[in-house]
Amino acid sequence: MSTIYITEQDVIFQIQHHYLKVFHQQNQRICIPIRNLSQFIIFGNISLPKQVIQIVHSHQIPVLYLTQTGEYLGRLKNPSQLQAKYLTYQRRRARDTEFNRATAESIIWAKLHNQHTFLQSWTRHHANHTTQRALNYLTLLMDNLPIAPGIEELKEYSEEADNIYYCAVASLLTFYNECSPTNAKRISELINLGNQLLHQYIYTLLNTVGLNSDYAILHRDSHHELPLAWDLTAEFRAPIVDDLVLNFVRNLTNTNGNGKSHSHNLLFKFLQHWEAKLRTFVLHPDAGEVSYRQCLDLQVREYLAYLLGDVEFYRPLALKFRPANSDFINTIEPQTVPLKLVKR
Repeated sequence: MSTIYITEQDVIFQIQHHYLKVFHQQNQRICIPIRNLSQFIIFGNISLPKQVIQIVHSHQIPVLYLTQTGEYLGRLKNPSQLQAKYLTYQRRRARDTEFNRATAESIIWAKLHNQHTFLQSWTRHHANHTTQRALNYLTLLMDNLPIAPGIEELKEYSEEADNIYYCAVASLLTFYNECSPTNAKRISELINLGNQLLHQYIYTLLNTVGLNSDYAILHRDSHHELPLAWDLTAEFRAPIVDDLVLNFVRNLTNTNGNGKSHSHNLLFKFLQHWEAKLRTFVLHPDAGEVSYRQCLDLQVREYLAYLLGDVEFYRPLALKFRPANSDFINTIEPQTVPLKLVKR
């Protein structure tokens, strides 16, 4: 299944013999069977033609709209969506205090653990008071999670962890990339874009297995759209999004822009690195060596198994620190994938 990223304003769509074709500047950029489409992600003010919208609705293909800098604009609603397969189970579990507490603690523990692992990896050759303080505090919070009275207190612990963790990340970004105010703004935009892409990908997985994304635990009282998908992003943000952005800006040879053209090129490069990150193989504690794409699918199915009572507890993804490696994970070189990206 493939994601199509539309980054150009003047594209032309065609549906032909169960294939979607996309043209730009009279050149065909995409030709893919409609049955192989998992989602559209559209950047900027681009309208899908009526024929494509009909295909999107009939095949239940999610469509996400973002600005060129990755800010959320909206998504195309599918009015004919069927009731989620496991909605009855989700409604029942929503009233299960023990289930919700246990799941919240597992997710937050894994989030803090992976934040700690990420900082360990990136501070082997550069450590300072800010990063060491964050490592110590994350350890303390992980130890204290079991004594939190309830979910609200767990969320407070999580927010405290984020405050000190992202101070440490900012310190690392300053060290590895001379952060002018312009670059700092761009890095913040890239982190936000990565989080939006991660959330959208998990949302498509939840749809695939038959879960309703509105039944959340950690984000149920917030204004987040599709809050269950936001719940499940927590344990992946540090190893996928933060690690990707830090590697990306560290290896970027030119971070000074030349207006709109440079911003577009930066977006295109980032999307290539995002796809490469999802193809990166890591050591999953239960499944062995699998890609991040497979990790995300495994965690959604793990959550479903716990929801249905097929397993006794939710096993989150807790990645191990491997000091012998030069990077947090073994990254692979990003490749240009013509069928997935509309490019300049």
